[in-house]
Amino acid sequence: MLLQLRQLPILFLLHRILALSVPMVEQVQRAEELLSSHWLGQAQTQLRERLARTKDSIADVRQAKNVVMLLGDGLSITTLTAARILKGQRRGGRGEEAQLAVERFPFTGLSKTYCIDEQTPDSACTATAYFGGVKTHSGTVGQSGSGERVDSVLQWAQRAGKATGVVTTTRLTDASPAGAYAHVSRRGEELEIARQLVEEEPGRNLNVILGGGLGKFADERRDGKDLLAQWRESNPNGCFARSLKELRNCSDATGTLLGLFSDSHMSYHLAASKELPRLCDMAAAAIEKLERKSQEDGNGYFVFIEGGRIDHGHHETRVGYALDEMLEFDAAVETVIQMTDPRDTLVVVTADHSHTLSMSGYAKRGTPILGMGAQQRDVNGVPYSTLNYAIGKWQSLDKDGRRESPSKTLSPTSYTPSYIHGRKGVHSGEDVVVFAMGPQSHLFGGVMEQNLLPHLMGYAACLGNSVTLCNQDTDADLTG
Repeated sequence: MLLQLRQLPILFLLHRILALSVPMVEQVQRAEELLSSHWLGQAQTQLRERLARTKDSIADVRQAKNVVMLLGDGLSITTLTAARILKGQRRGGRGEEAQLAVERFPFTGLSKTYCIDEQTPDSACTATAYFGGVKTHSGTVGQSGSGERVDSVLQWAQRAGKATGVVTTTRLTDASPAGAYAHVSRRGEELEIARQLVEEEPGRNLNVILGGGLGKFADERRDGKDLLAQWRESNPNGCFARSLKELRNCSDATGTLLGLFSDSHMSYHLAASKELPRLCDMAAAAIEKLERKSQEDGNGYFVFIEGGRIDHGHHETRVGYALDEMLEFDAAVETVIQMTDPRDTLVVVTADHSHTLSMSGYAKRGTPILGMGAQQRDVNGVPYSTLNYAIGKWQSLDKDGRRESPSKTLSPTSYTPSYIHGRKGVHSGEDVVVFAMGPQSHLFGGVMEQNLLPHLMGYAACLGNSVTLCNQDTDADLTG
């Protein structure tokens, strides 16, 4: 008993030391994660592990001359499944048997999307990861957690002499496209992002720039700058388009291509004028332009193509909009497949983050994906829809707060029921899918950190200063 009493202070001291050591370890980890070198080093280690794993089983020695990266903003796995069914049902089938363009890709993996400060990410920190290879704070674009500049894979491509382009259905200054060229601590600094696009590298060196957000370049500015006029002055041979007709008229232009098709985000496809280009039109124009430039200099190209309004449909919890935007994205993927050669072009399709859309119940085969099955009822006998959100604007409640059937209000543009009442739909934190075809596409299988993606693309196309297919036997540094 005496021995036990004497041991108490020692045991208590050991307990306190262990308790204090936990937050100390966490603080060290957080400090490391603020640095670009931590994430660049981590990604290079993972790349080397993948190379070692596959060298004996897959003998793909092809270098990617071109890289096409397509991003479905907010493209969750549930969105893929529901859009596939909608695609088939629009064609008169039951739906489940339909096939999306990405389903023909030979390699598939999963990407972990967290930021350094949030389990569930936003589109800014994710863009810094999949463009620059560095995870950062939520809301930060092109900077590490400590404020270091993070160069994107498009910058790496330009340094290698490749033509580059950015295509999106959002404002060009929105978080996802901004990750290709901008460096700001807060994604809301869109006027500064627009300035960087026109005045700084790599933005001013882009060969193709297509999307929305005209207001950020002129009308909304209070600094007296007319960035559109500056662009025209810097690109005397450039071609500027505001409509589908003007975009097509730019096809023979020799200079840079700039298209601004809306003051803000481009309209949802379901609500858009036929005078405006679809995402597949912009994708075709971009690849045609970049392919011509590539034939002139022989260096290839890197283009980023985003279906950005999938995310917006989900935020509004209007699943009809989200799925239609996904099918517009699917058409763009199909266009890319048809216009490129998998022998020399690496095509990567992924998402930045997920959304809380669920596909639940026991609907019969062929049940309209935007509707409900007759047998789908809760314990009170009230019907429920196949697609629902965890958090959103509308709970399908009557005036007394009881759940009622959403059947009379379900339409392609109506709100979709949600469980928790929120101002809008929110992101979710689960992994997202990565699809790849072309040279070195086998490296994109399995589960990966999101910041590994640019290193894999860089490896395949010999971009950046880290290990690539062209220097894998040398001691490359980790500066990207």
